[in-house]
Amino acid sequence: MTDKEINCEPCSREEIEVPASRYCYECSEKICEDCVKLHKKIKSLSNHKLCNLGDGESDVAQFDFLKSLTKCPEHQREEVRYICKDHDQLCCNECAIVRHRKCDDMISIADELSKLEISDQDIDFRLGEILDGSKKLTEYETKHQSTVKASKIQIRDKLTALKKKIDEAFCKMEQTILQDADERSVNIMKKSKTQLESIETLRTDVNRSRDNLRIAHNNGEQLHLFLVERKLKTELKRHEDTLQNIRSDSSVKSLTLVDDVSEQDLMKTIASYFPLEELTSSAGVLSCTEICEVNLTGEPVLITEVKLASDFARACVWIDNFVVVGLQEMKQLQLFDINQESLKYNKTINVSSEPWSLKKVDDSRFAVCYPRNNTIELMKISKGTFETVNTFKTDSDIWDISYNKLQHQIIGLSWTINVFKLDGTKSCSVPLTPEMCNVVKKAYGICFDTGTNVLYISSFGLHKVVAVKLDGTVVFEYTQENLQYPLHPDMDAKGNIYIPGVGGIHQIDRNGKLLRKIKFPGNGRCVCFDNCKTKFIVSYDNPTGMRMYNL
Repeated sequence: MTDKEINCEPCSREEIEVPASRYCYECSEKICEDCVKLHKKIKSLSNHKLCNLGDGESDVAQFDFLKSLTKCPEHQREEVRYICKDHDQLCCNECAIVRHRKCDDMISIADELSKLEISDQDIDFRLGEILDGSKKLTEYETKHQSTVKASKIQIRDKLTALKKKIDEAFCKMEQTILQDADERSVNIMKKSKTQLESIETLRTDVNRSRDNLRIAHNNGEQLHLFLVERKLKTELKRHEDTLQNIRSDSSVKSLTLVDDVSEQDLMKTIASYFPLEELTSSAGVLSCTEICEVNLTGEPVLITEVKLASDFARACVWIDNFVVVGLQEMKQLQLFDINQESLKYNKTINVSSEPWSLKKVDDSRFAVCYPRNNTIELMKISKGTFETVNTFKTDSDIWDISYNKLQHQIIGLSWTINVFKLDGTKSCSVPLTPEMCNVVKKAYGICFDTGTNVLYISSFGLHKVVAVKLDGTVVFEYTQENLQYPLHPDMDAKGNIYIPGVGGIHQIDRNGKLLRKIKFPGNGRCVCFDNCKTKFIVSYDNPTGMRMYNL
């Protein structure tokens, strides 16, 4: 900001350079002390709101930003007066008369302001969530780089052990493998650095948007808040898309040496039997220690796996000999037949909105929640086809549901916890402390234990699971360093809770104690058990698919 740009604007039009000391909101100009006196003398100017420029350059930049919000995009000297709803554009008088004279829906900004309650809290909260997400991605990539570096150490240790057995062939093999490892490590590190650069760029852009929002909030009026909100909506969508793209690209590759070969074959063709593999994980690095831990604790046996359409397989439910999968973005339900421990695609139906959760009601019926249109649909499968039993509206957006078998009630997760009868009548709400309200607001998954009357809440945004009774009493909180973005849980016959998240499933008991971790590539979305509770299916994405396990 130069000294010339902090001069009095009215005086500058007369080619007089006088330092500006105040800012007039109504005139949207910086003015000097003489112009301040003129404002007080002239009746039409006497009610104008003035404020000190304070420390100079920073204040001037803020006021210039507020001033730019009110300028017409096409005619910078004109003030915006109208909004063309047909084209979603701001217009000055000239634009309204010339460019949009044939438009049907043209309203004045003054009329729009009188109807709306302007609030910047939601945008600021969502911008904050993007910053939090970018911070976690930064930590994620930093940890990833350390793991890639550690991979080379593990390879060297393994090569040293091999050298004792086959010293003559070792030198050639070492040179080949390490050269390959160096090249792959460079490529992996290069991608990670690119990710960090993208994250930093996103953080800079988000902070700029947030600063603009604060400027309008602290120094502007309703007009500025309204205009900056319009401006930030587009930016906000771009920020969220960028964060999602970065998150999608944040798959971790580490290096390991595959040695599942006999000593006799190794002696024959040693170099070809020890290739480097790049192990990919979208959530974190599966170290050798973690893999051994899973094997020692008895990982469930994988029966079968199927790939799904390129979409979020957010929800699934096991009904009799069928599995229903909800594809969120495609607004579809897919039906799979379970035949001799295999999953076979049957059919697809389109639904009215995005299906966020599917929960079993009895042996033939299940409930689907559509938070985008505040609806819960009760369905059943009859002769391999979907049938709607009942549909009812809710007074809030329900993101997940569970079922109380004893009371025949649906428990719905929204900004609070509501309980509904099967006809849609709201029975009650679970009383929540302010701390629990924060847990619920950032949750997308719940599971109800009929045996203990305890509700398990997967707080996606806080990376933890909280057990709470229906009277609001907290039983326990489960958190762990590698529990990330938990979603829709389910329970086995013993009452153990299976929590899907990034990198696999956490199995905990009714006291909140970790029993084991079931790891697999991808992000776990939903777990559902069969009638006998001896098998379960987990849906996941990155890539999208389903896995069936036998306990």
